[in-house]
Amino acid sequence: NIFDEVPAMISTKLNELMENKAGYTILLSHRPELFDTYVSCGVDLVLSGHAHGGQFRLPLIGGLVAPNQGFFPKYDAGLYSDGGTNMVVSRGLGNSIIPLRFNNRPEIVLVELTAD
Repeated sequence: NIFDEVPAMISTKLNELMENKAGYTILLSHRPELFDTYVSCGVDLVLSGHAHGGQFRLPLIGGLVAPNQGFFPKYDAGLYSDGGTNMVVSRGLGNSIIPLRFNNRPEIVLVELTAD
């Protein structure tokens, strides 16, 4: 199944791209659950979505279910940091298989980059 091979393919390609890293790197990714791969490849900033905020959000718990992450997804919305890698996961505007959101407002995320 090609979908089972995707994480390894992404890791291989990212490592190839990052070999000659000369500056700040920004990755636009549809797979927030691969955050550990992005960290190990040395990506500076990941902009992601796909999780729809967990579709249904429970107070104090977070998202209930997200594509490719299953129940109680780890990367459903917000900012995640590990070492020098930051990932912003947007809840987005749409829905997943179920055309309904609960306690999960649609959002557009604005990221402003500034020089140090």
